Amino acid sequence: MIDDTEKDKYIPNPIDNQIYYVSEGEVNNLNPIESNVIFFKPGIYYMPWNYHALLSNNVTWIYFSPGAYVKGAFQFQSSNNLLKVTGFGIISGEKYVYEADVNNSYHHTKNSECWSTCVKALRFNSTNDEQMLDLHGITISEPSYHTFVVYGNEQTFHMNVQFYHQVGSWYWQTDGLEIYPQSIVQNSFFHSNDDVLKIYHSHVQINNIIIWKNENGPMIQWGWSPRSIQNVTIDQIDIIHNRIWWSDIKYNTCVLNSATYYADMEATDTADPNQWIVNLTISNVRSEGMNPCAMRIYSLSSFQLIRIENLWIEQWNQLDRTSQISLFKAFTDKNRNQVHIGNQSKDKNGLAIVNYTVGTTKVSRLNDNWQDFKIGRLDFDGNLWDNWDAF
Repeated sequence: MIDDTEKDKYIPNPIDNQIYYVSEGEVNNLNPIESNVIFFKPGIYYMPWNYHALLSNNVTWIYFSPGAYVKGAFQFQSSNNLLKVTGFGIISGEKYVYEADVNNSYHHTKNSECWSTCVKALRFNSTNDEQMLDLHGITISEPSYHTFVVYGNEQTFHMNVQFYHQVGSWYWQTDGLEIYPQSIVQNSFFHSNDDVLKIYHSHVQINNIIIWKNENGPMIQWGWSPRSIQNVTIDQIDIIHNRIWWSDIKYNTCVLNSATYYADMEATDTADPNQWIVNLTISNVRSEGMNPCAMRIYSLSSFQLIRIENLWIEQWNQLDRTSQISLFKAFTDKNRNQVHIGNQSKDKNGLAIVNYTVGTTKVSRLNDNWQDFKIGRLDFDGNLWDNWDAF
């Protein structure tokens, strides 16, 4: 997967880098290391259950050799314009309890949420300066919480992700990746038990992804709060295993999802019509096996030019069909101003569902099989009739 022209990009060269070679066995002393590269040779390494590596500002690259198995977690602090996590080794979260909170001495958190204080396998702090992360080849195994988080200015943090793997995500909140602006994610595998591909930023390309899905969260998510996004393309997503099995109507589920507002999930007045999602294309999504529902779109932002093309659902699960419905709703702000949705019937700039198939049956308005009581399972709000089409 690495040819000779890429070796220096993904494998540290001791001529060009100051390298710290970690000794095999217990690892509890990475915080003071000043070398710009931390290098794990093949072998087994383990951090104590109450320690994770808070790296110095000088560390910009961690390399995991093929055959390196590292039990632990890493927090970058560098503001360097190029950061790297590369190699075909493994980072395992097996030493940490679920929601290991550093504010509770690495025991399970006492709070309802611990987004900023629980241990993540990889954590970055972004400044106002532009930064690029090369994330290449590594496997994250048995995460104890979110696997990958950036804090700070998300708009200046960008990613090039290839051959990334996430496995053993049995806990809830073991999300996949939030994909930051001007980023590319491709040729990767996600076993996740929460939102897998989080599309919260503009100018993003995602392609050739395999997903093994546990019960919590959807495969592709662009909701949770109003936001402005433009020019996102997602292509070639293969869902090979799907354990979502909810008998009630969840707000954050299905293959595709724009969830309701995270702080008040039942409210319908949490939108911002001044935020716009424009030119979002999701194509060639294949979901094998039994599926709970295709899409639930709760529009917290205005949008136009959303295209869902070649979505294939092998079959619905064995729950009642009322649990399998897809929803499309337009929310309002506190002053009852509704978000603006493109007009698909007139201007062709609304929600276009192209070549949506369940089993071997194409779902469309023309075929009159889109309804919630028919194979399409679409239960979109009647007042949005002109804002979408299935053909």
